[in-house]
Order: sequence, then structure tokens, then C-alpha cells
Amino acid sequence: MLQKVLFIKLLLVHYATQTPSEITAACDEDVQLKCSSLESGRTDFLSVTWYKLDPSKRGIIRRGKNDEALQSYNFTRPARFGEKYSLLLPRVTPEDSGTYECSINANVGRQNQYDKVILIVNVCATKADLTTVTNVLNMTHHVSLCHNEAEDLPVMWSITGYVAVGLAKILLSLISILVIRAFRIRSSRQRQRKW
Repeated sequence: MLQKVLFIKLLLVHYATQTPSEITAACDEDVQLKCSSLESGRTDFLSVTWYKLDPSKRGIIRRGKNDEALQSYNFTRPARFGEKYSLLLPRVTPEDSGTYECSINANVGRQNQYDKVILIVNVCATKADLTTVTNVLNMTHHVSLCHNEAEDLPVMWSITGYVAVGLAKILLSLISILVIRAFRIRSSRQRQRKW
């Protein structure tokens, strides 16, 4: 029983430490999403495919290791490969925000790898319309109709989410330890009563 609990805890630690990299970009900026498994110069693979995972897995582009030709999917915007098979997205908008996956298809006998990158694109700022206001003294002033400033809420939501998941994992681990201890104490008391 103890081995199973330890195994489950190790799995939780493993998945908790594999957090995808996160990139924040300004509206209309060109963005390069890197495939971290290929950054070290890895060459033992057949092909690289980029997907967007929001809301479902959609193919963007694919390229074989020795191929110059690209295979494009029916993705809604232009994209191309960059250095070390990175994904280049020109002039991103908030609609481009989401989770992207770099799928590395390995040679026979090797293991495929999947790297995830979260892209957060800030809200596009527009110039506020000016309105001419004439007061009682017949003086003209220009007033901006929009006084609100854009907030970067998705980053705050991400941080709050990570903290909540971390606290939930700690709480569940403590509860499982207490349950296991209580079970052991009860079973040892029952054995003592039998004798």
C-alpha cells in the first residue's frame, strides 16, 4: 500500500514539474514559439508538427527532418518554421492566445516527445475617439471617450490557477497521509484485539 502511495506522489511531482513555457506578446508583434526538446541540437527524429490545442487539437504545419517542403494544415492564419523548428506567427492578436504543442516524431525505437508552449497576447489598444465639447464660456476642449486602461488579466488568472492547483495537491497529499495512518492504526488495533 505504501509503495502505491509513493508511486502516486512521484507521478504528481513529475506532472507538476512539467509546466509548459509561457510567452507573453504584444498585439501585432511577430512571435517565435520554441520547441525546447530541439533547442539542444537533437537530430534523432523523423518530423516536427505544430498544433494549437485550444479548444481542440488543430494542426498548423509539419516538416520532416530532411524535407524542405512544408505540409500545411487548414489553420486560420499564416505560420512558418523558424530556426530549430520553432513556430513563427506574424502579427499576433488576442485570438492567437492559447496552448501550442510541438510534436516530435521519433525514429523507430525512440520515444516521441511533446513540448507545450502557452502564448498570451495582450489586448490590442485602440486610439480613443476625441469629442469636441464647448462649455458656457465658448471654449473648446477635446475629451477622450475612453478613460479605461487595459489590464493583463490572463497572467493573473494563470498565477492564481497555479497557486490553487499547488495548494490542492498539498492538501490532497496531507489528507491521503492522514487516511493511511488512520487505516494502519485501526488495523493494528484490530490485530491486537484478536490476540
